[in-house]
Amino acid sequence: MRNRQNTERPAEERKEKSKERLRVFALYLILAMVIVLLIWMNKETASNTIGFDNENVYALAEGWTMQYGGKTLQVALPLDSSAEAEEPVTYTRILEAQDSYCNMIMFHSSHQRIKIYLDGELLYTFGYGQSTPVHSSVGSAWQYTRLPEDWEGKELRIETRGVYDSYSGNQEIVYLGTKTSLVFMVAKQKVVSLLVDLFLFIMGVLLIMSSFFFRESHTVGRIRYLGIFAIVTSTWILLKSGVGQLFTGNILMSMNILYLLFGLMPILTISFLLTFDSFLKSLFMRGLYWFCVVCYFVMQFLQFADVTDYTRMVSVNHINFLLIVLGMAGICIRKKARGEKIEDLSVFVACFAFAGFGAVDIYRFYFEKTMQSNVGFTQAGLICFVCSLGYSVVKQSSEEQTQIIENKTLKKIAYLDILTNLPNRTAFENQMEKYRTGDADKRPIVMIVDLNGLKEINDTYGHKAGDVAIIRIAQLLDRHFGQPLHTYRIGGDEFCVLAEGEKDEIFRQRIRHFLSDVKEADKEYAFTFSAAYGYVKSGEEGIDKAFICADKKMYICKMQMKQERTEEEA
Repeated sequence: MRNRQNTERPAEERKEKSKERLRVFALYLILAMVIVLLIWMNKETASNTIGFDNENVYALAEGWTMQYGGKTLQVALPLDSSAEAEEPVTYTRILEAQDSYCNMIMFHSSHQRIKIYLDGELLYTFGYGQSTPVHSSVGSAWQYTRLPEDWEGKELRIETRGVYDSYSGNQEIVYLGTKTSLVFMVAKQKVVSLLVDLFLFIMGVLLIMSSFFFRESHTVGRIRYLGIFAIVTSTWILLKSGVGQLFTGNILMSMNILYLLFGLMPILTISFLLTFDSFLKSLFMRGLYWFCVVCYFVMQFLQFADVTDYTRMVSVNHINFLLIVLGMAGICIRKKARGEKIEDLSVFVACFAFAGFGAVDIYRFYFEKTMQSNVGFTQAGLICFVCSLGYSVVKQSSEEQTQIIENKTLKKIAYLDILTNLPNRTAFENQMEKYRTGDADKRPIVMIVDLNGLKEINDTYGHKAGDVAIIRIAQLLDRHFGQPLHTYRIGGDEFCVLAEGEKDEIFRQRIRHFLSDVKEADKEYAFTFSAAYGYVKSGEEGIDKAFICADKKMYICKMQMKQERTEEEA
C-alpha cells in the first residue's frame, strides 16, 4: 500500500507541473498577441492628432553671425567659443516667418549672462543684478522670452558674457515656437531622465524604509547609505539635467543645492563601501573617507569666505572619485597578489561599472562643456549600481538576518528545557559559574524542589502522565518564582530556584502560595501530586555549599512527606 502511494505522488506532481507550464504558456501567448495587435493597430489606424504637443517647434541652427574680439564669423549652432570670461560674444540672425504661429524663443545657457535684443530693442536679460551672499555663477538654465507680434523679418541678437573661460561664448541651439510647444519640447526631451530619477528616488526611499526591518548595525547602515546615495544622486541628476526648471525657477538656489549634493556623493560612496569588510580593513579607504570629509568642509569654507566658488572646485570631487576607484583597484590587486579570495565581489563589479559610466560623463564635462548632455551615462550607471546592489544588499542582509535568528533560536534551544520551557541544566551551570567567579557580595537564596513519586506515576499511569506532572510543577514554579527570580529544571524531576536580592519574608510567602497551589492541583489528578523542597541563603561558604545544603533539606522534607503519607495510609 505504501509503495502504491509513493508511486502515485510523483505522478500527481508531474501532472500539476504540466498544468502550471500550460498556464504560463497561455499567459505568454496572450502577451505576445497583445503586442502584435498593438503594432498592427498602430500601423493601420489613422486619426487626427489632438495631443497637447501638436504645435510646431523650429530649431534655429543655421544662418547665425557671431561677433567677438573684433571678428565676424558665419556659424551654425551649437557652437563652442574660445572667448575669455566676461568677454561679450554676440550671435545675430534674421527671424524668418514660419509655417505656424510662434511668439517665443528659447535656448539653454551655461554659466552665462544673457541679453536678448530684437532690432536693437532689449527684450530680456539674465544674470544681471543678481544678489548673492558670495561670489558664484549666475547659473545654468533654459532662457526664454516672448517676441512682439511683428517679429518676422527683424534681427535677433543674443549677447553672452561667460562667468568662466570654459563656458564663455558657447551657444546652444535657439528654438522658436509658442510657450506651450517649447515647454512640451523640454518635457519630451527630459521625460526619460525624469522617470529614471523618480525611479531612483523611490528606490532610495524604499531602501531606507527596508532598513528598519533589520537590527544589525552594519546591515542597517549598509542599506541606509545606499538609499541616501540613491536619493542624493537622483536629485543631483535632476537638477543638473535642467529638467528641474520645470518645477522651480530659482536658478541660483538650484545650483547651490546641486553642488552641495555633488560634494556629498564621494562621502556617501565611501560610507557605503566601509560597511563591507573588504573596504573596512583597508587603511587607505578609511583615511580617504576623512580626506573627503575635510575636502567637503574646505569647499564650503572657500565658497562662503568668497575665495572661490563651487564650479571651480568641481575637480576636487572628481579627484576624490578617482581615488576611490584607485583604492578599490589596490584592494583587488593586493588580494590577487596574495592569492586571497576577493570578498564582496558583486560590490566591486557594481562600483567599477558605475565608475566606467561616470568616467564617460566626466570626460564630456571637461571637453564638451554642456550642461544638457553630460549626465546620461552616469544615470545609466546609477540604475545598474543601485538596482544590482540594492537587490544584492537586501538579499544578503535578509540571509544574515535569517542566520542570526537561527543562531539565536539554536542558542535559546541549547539553554531551554523543551518539555517545560524553563532554563535547563546548562543554563543553570552557567549561572552558578557566574556566582562562583563573579561578585562575592551576590548571595542568592537557593531552593531545590523535587516532584514526589515520579517513578510511581510513570509505572502506574504511563510516561505521558509523568510528563503532565513535570509540566504542571514547572508552571507553578514559574508562576511563583519567575521573573525577577530564576527557576531551572536541573534533572528529570528536580528543579532549582535562584533568588537574588530577595527578602526572606517575601520568599517564604512565595513558598506558601506555591505549596497552596500544589495542594489544589493534587485534586485534579488520579495520581498523587506533591513536591518536596529545601532552601538556604548562600553566605561566605559559597554557592556550591549552599546548593548542597538546600539539597539536603529537600531530601529531609521528602522523607518526612513520605513518612506522613505512609502513616496516613496505615
